[in-house]
Amino acid sequence: MGSSRPDPGSLTPALAATAEAARREALRRRALRLRLVLIVAAVCAAVSLSTLFDTLHDREETLALAERQHDNIAGALAEQAARALQATDLILGQAMLLDPDATGSPGDRADIPDLLRRHMSGVPQVRNLFLFDPARQLHLSTAPTGARSDLSDRSYYLVQRAQPELGLFVSEPFISRATGEPTFVLSRRLPGPGFRGIAGAAVDVTYIRRFYQALDLGPGGAVELLRTDGMTLVSREHPEVSTQPSAWLPALKALGAAEALHTRSEHPLLGRTQLSLRRVPGYPAVVLVGRSEREILAVWRSKAWKNVGRTLIISALAAVLLIAFLRQLERHERVTAQLHQSQKLEALGTLAGGIAHDFNNVLGAVLGYAELAGQQSGPGSVQRRYIDNIVVAANRARELVARILAFSRPGVGSARPLALQKILNEVHSLTCAALPPGVTVAMVVSPAPLVVAGDASQLHQMLANLVTNAVQAAGAAGEVRVRAEALEVNEPRDCTVGRLQRRRYACVEVSDTGAGMSAEQVERIFEPFFTTKPVGAGTGLGLSLVHGIVLDHSAALEVSSRPGSGTTFAVYLPLIDGEPAQEPAPLAAPRGNGETVLVVDDEESLVRLAEEVLASLGYEPVGCVGAPQALRVFRANPQRFDAVLTDVIMPEMSGLELLSELRQVRPELPAILVSGYGGPDLNAAAAAAGAQAVLTKPLGSAELAQCLAQVMAGARPGALAGFAAGTAGFRADRSQTRKSPRVR
Repeated sequence: MGSSRPDPGSLTPALAATAEAARREALRRRALRLRLVLIVAAVCAAVSLSTLFDTLHDREETLALAERQHDNIAGALAEQAARALQATDLILGQAMLLDPDATGSPGDRADIPDLLRRHMSGVPQVRNLFLFDPARQLHLSTAPTGARSDLSDRSYYLVQRAQPELGLFVSEPFISRATGEPTFVLSRRLPGPGFRGIAGAAVDVTYIRRFYQALDLGPGGAVELLRTDGMTLVSREHPEVSTQPSAWLPALKALGAAEALHTRSEHPLLGRTQLSLRRVPGYPAVVLVGRSEREILAVWRSKAWKNVGRTLIISALAAVLLIAFLRQLERHERVTAQLHQSQKLEALGTLAGGIAHDFNNVLGAVLGYAELAGQQSGPGSVQRRYIDNIVVAANRARELVARILAFSRPGVGSARPLALQKILNEVHSLTCAALPPGVTVAMVVSPAPLVVAGDASQLHQMLANLVTNAVQAAGAAGEVRVRAEALEVNEPRDCTVGRLQRRRYACVEVSDTGAGMSAEQVERIFEPFFTTKPVGAGTGLGLSLVHGIVLDHSAALEVSSRPGSGTTFAVYLPLIDGEPAQEPAPLAAPRGNGETVLVVDDEESLVRLAEEVLASLGYEPVGCVGAPQALRVFRANPQRFDAVLTDVIMPEMSGLELLSELRQVRPELPAILVSGYGGPDLNAAAAAAGAQAVLTKPLGSAELAQCLAQVMAGARPGALAGFAAGTAGFRADRSQTRKSPRVR
């Protein structure tokens, strides 16, 4: 939608040439992009392969180092176990010589236990040394209860009785009846004809286990002393006694007749485990040392993840640099065209402040005198209706200036439930007041309430821009159709602007019967300063503002247009449940008691308007045009004034500087600052200068009366109460027609 557009046929040769040039440039960029991608991919692949090789090499080194450590520990423990068992076997042989019925032994059985204790005194792992033969009622032991214990059911006794040629036997672990501690026994047959009983040495399992626990293999480690048939004699990790075969029995079988073995085995708790087995020389025992591969490789995994992360970071950086370079290539072609547009945007930002200030001064006078005129006209009269429309239009103009100031920082100002029908009726009323003679605007609105959440002024501006563009596009004789209804969207889809989700929307369609637009024009209509209108007929900002407002309200916009077929803009605003926000009640206007107020502004018309308004509110105003005149008047009689109301931006001296000069004479003088800018920076500066409030232009008389009443009553609002009230509370809902005059 725009005004009259060029004939699409005249653009065909230029568009064809542009398309051909664009195609050639696209091919060149594609080839360059492919080369760059291949180079970056090759570098990333080389880095990844290097990292993979180093990681796998480190894994093998880690496992090999653990294997060597386990082998060394298993060998040392096997030697230690051999010496311990040898020492135990030695004292067992000495005990056999103490058989009281053998030749050369002590005759008195009572002396033998002491001799047994003397023999085992230098062997700490032996807890009990005994001689046992139930046939001779022989049971001599170093344990206090040894004489009363029956050992004929123990395996080390039964095996020796059944196998005369057995020699040394190592029993399974069990709980000793004599000491109550876990133990296993080394036993031999007593010499002599027939079976004459056994000599046994009970080995303390806890003692050996404490020795094993002193070895720090790390988490997931295992150290065990096994019998060659797979029975666990001592386990570092498991203090309980078990007569079941060890979980390491498959590894023990793999050892066979070999002296040592390094292997890997699956354990029900540790998983895949690296094992070192070493046979105890001369004895039926094997030392097993192992550790879970998962725990062995824990440090390696951490390092590997760091290497992977480093590789990914390098690859990501390479990809980011590649993408940035490719984007830079694309941006390079648009630099010249965008330079001019950037200059326009910069000029707009520079001039926006001055435009806002000067335009608000004009609007202040228009609004103020219009409202004063409205007070003098009869309710319901034609004159009053015209004046009210002037006030509404001027308020919309003020909001447009505020939106231009916020162009570079979009956002919904104050979202609240709104009746879309009311906004459309306002737009229709204002548009119809200035329609060209041959253009008609037809509006069809759903009777059901269409309640949306948003900023009333922004939605009004968006719809007004769309309708105004449609009117201009319709030409000298055309039709504009506005349709609003509720719509249920069942499937998400992308639109020209934004994306529709699964929910209910209010769909507002604005259609015209104008010349339409080409696809190339539709792609650019939301660019700032782009317009399809003739030179001097448009600014190119209207649809840019519409674009920002649509996104700010989480809405979507679909554009349908073809040359010669007109244009349709469909806006989808999310519907909400609830009632529209009620209009706030008009502010009461407290009257003064003849207090003298110094009024300062650089616009004489606004000074005179403020004097009239303040006089009507019961105050005695003293108006000054500019800060120098105000200083002269104030210094002539400082005690005369009860408050000062001053503009902030003035040519010779700012309002803050004026307030500083006045406070040097009367530090307690109440002060109210008025500005067309507002914002946190001004509020902070005003608070530092000691101002009681900051009001935003243009003002209503009720707002000014409320603020003056607070100041005169001695209330001093803080930074939050006073300044927020000045910038928000006193300014709330100014878009509505007020009954109080405006001052600027």
